[in-house]
Amino acid sequence: MAFINYVTKNLAIKVVYYGPSLSGKTSNLRYIYFKMDPASCGELICLETETERTFFFDLLPLKVGQIADFKVHFQLMTVPGQVYYEASRKSVLKGADGIVFVADSQGPLLDANLESFRGLRRHLRERHLDVDQIPLVFQ
Repeated sequence: MAFINYVTKNLAIKVVYYGPSLSGKTSNLRYIYFKMDPASCGELICLETETERTFFFDLLPLKVGQIADFKVHFQLMTVPGQVYYEASRKSVLKGADGIVFVADSQGPLLDANLESFRGLRRHLRERHLDVDQIPLVFQ
């Protein structure tokens, strides 16, 4: 659920980019970062391994305007796609208000997409969330 601070009049919305390894999650954040007005973006933080693979998460904070008296902020985050970082993926999903599932468009990687989506459903269930009840975009 979105974080609302009534004292500072801030509304923070967390969107998590989830998908298999090398599907384009970090590329999405980099594209958004370079297309946004620099005054609206925080620093793009990419925690990567030596081979430029996401180690824990990527983070892009955005200021997107106001709703009534509240300043609206998005926290765009990615999860690592590699299977051995499952605990990190599960942790990053905590508190997500929406999910962008980034599928790899290569035909031979269909199984990787399906396995990643099954993992997403499993992690949401463990957090007592229903995949049919959370905003979800497929890319």
